[in-house]
Amino acid sequence: MDRPRVVTCDQWMLEGDAAVRWQVLRDLLDAPDDVVARERARVATTGWGARLLALQDPEGTWAHALYSPKWTSTTYTLLLLRQLGLPADDPPGAAGV
Repeated sequence: MDRPRVVTCDQWMLEGDAAVRWQVLRDLLDAPDDVVARERARVATTGWGARLLALQDPEGTWAHALYSPKWTSTTYTLLLLRQLGLPADDPPGAAGV
């Protein structure tokens, strides 16, 4: 009989999005700073962060507006990208600022 695979909480979270993985590495696993930074940089190119950046308008905004419509405009999208861990020096993120 096959035994079920036991997965710890941190292992399960490491299987998720880069926006979650870098925080697990930093806060739960005490990974070295360079490992955390490398994973955090992936927020711009994979998963949720990349999907949001792909929706950026040619002008550098989202929804062609700074504050309205609520939740999809530039202000709210940049706040979300910040919470996901998009590095401050990321060029598309900086263009939105």
